[in-house]
Amino acid sequence: MFSEKLFSILQTLSKVERNRFRKYLLSPYLNDQSDLVLLFDATDKALRDGTFAELDGEQVWQKLYPNKPYNDAQLRRLSSDLNQMSLRFLSAEARNQNPLAEALDLQRLLEKPELKKHVASVERNIERLLDEVPGQSTEYYLAQFNLHNNIVNKASKHLSVTGYAEKLSAADFYLECFYITQKLELYIGWLLYQGSRVSEKSVELPAGFWEHLENERFNKVPLLTVYRQVVNCLNEPEEESHFKNLLHGLESQSDSLTKTDLRKCYFIAQNYCALKINQGKREYYREVFEIFKKIIKKDILLEEGNLSEGIFKNIVTAGLGVGEFEWTEKFIEEYSPYLPVGIRENARTFNLSYLYFHQKRYSDVLNLLQNVEYNDVVYVLGSKIILIQTYYELQETLALDSLIDSFRIYLRRNKVISKNLKREYINYLGFVKKLTISSGFEKKELIKFREKVMATTSPTHKKWLLEKIDDIDHHKKIRGAAKMNAPLIIIR
Repeated sequence: MFSEKLFSILQTLSKVERNRFRKYLLSPYLNDQSDLVLLFDATDKALRDGTFAELDGEQVWQKLYPNKPYNDAQLRRLSSDLNQMSLRFLSAEARNQNPLAEALDLQRLLEKPELKKHVASVERNIERLLDEVPGQSTEYYLAQFNLHNNIVNKASKHLSVTGYAEKLSAADFYLECFYITQKLELYIGWLLYQGSRVSEKSVELPAGFWEHLENERFNKVPLLTVYRQVVNCLNEPEEESHFKNLLHGLESQSDSLTKTDLRKCYFIAQNYCALKINQGKREYYREVFEIFKKIIKKDILLEEGNLSEGIFKNIVTAGLGVGEFEWTEKFIEEYSPYLPVGIRENARTFNLSYLYFHQKRYSDVLNLLQNVEYNDVVYVLGSKIILIQTYYELQETLALDSLIDSFRIYLRRNKVISKNLKREYINYLGFVKKLTISSGFEKKELIKFREKVMATTSPTHKKWLLEKIDDIDHHKKIRGAAKMNAPLIIIR
């Protein structure tokens, strides 16, 4: 390949953006090297034709300088310059999409006394843009600080200016709002991180931090109110009233928060529910399901038009957990197109089969899964588990035994799956095998079997196994009762 570094950045641009980049390069104010336009045209054509990977330096040189001998050093310098221009273009595009940042820079630049009318016009524009900001994020408070700090810097040159103290106070307030909300955002990130990993590093809050927040002037900072409730939830998860307060805070403050902050906080609430569900509190399935419905209703599920497969799967699991089968099927069909292209069909097929299994539509499960080749190991493992459970429910003993054997071979040969995960799945297969013969167990044997299953670490697989053991125990009791109540045979 001619230049992997250049290719990596150009391929992230859409065709429309590459057209704009070409216009950018054509500006003599921005670019005084006409050769860069020729180099861009050559690489752009290769990108459009899908031949960039086969393009080498000599081919590119021939397109640029057909009558000159190949000069590798010169071509490398041109490639580096074009790469730098592409970075500047991305920066300019980002600036064009952020008129507030541009206006704040302009306000700072127009400090000359003779330009006060221009400054006044710019500041009115900044205030208008701030009023139009959808929600008060940390960036909002930073922008407010920059606005007022620029005013203070300008006024400091004329200390007799009316209201100078008020201008200082306003700048100080927004600086504090930015610092506190940003500090809490980092602290929440740390709390979430330490919940699943061990690290010697930590994010500390300064002494007196919480006491300082009791100042009534912070009562009108909605993000601060919600972040405090998030921290309470994460620090004291056993106190379930914190969770209720968080949900109430999110609902009451939702109009004052950005979609990004609202989405983030709702997903933290969802993680809290997952913690409670894993502790055996199944009533939280309904809580997490209602959270996901709110996320969808508030139009904050998608992030830049995309949906992660993890969130997609969690929503399906929540819907199935509360028996909302029709709603879940509609969700799968409506939102699977927003999944990443590479895993979209796998995710749709797997989650539909999961739904059908819960609906006891076992023939539909088999139709979906028997002829599907998954390219992701997670979906391979999940689909085999669903098939095993389906064969068990259908009492397809031969198919079940064959799948268990082939699954064991797959686990042993696979080099991607960790040893611990392999051990977990192999133990599960042993439990299923034992389950198929447990109807003949005595009471004590069934109790021991149940205790072994209870000791496993996989909550999802454990739940199904325990349900099947309970079914066997229930049927044994019914048969026992039937024998006790059978009529006596009179022998004559």
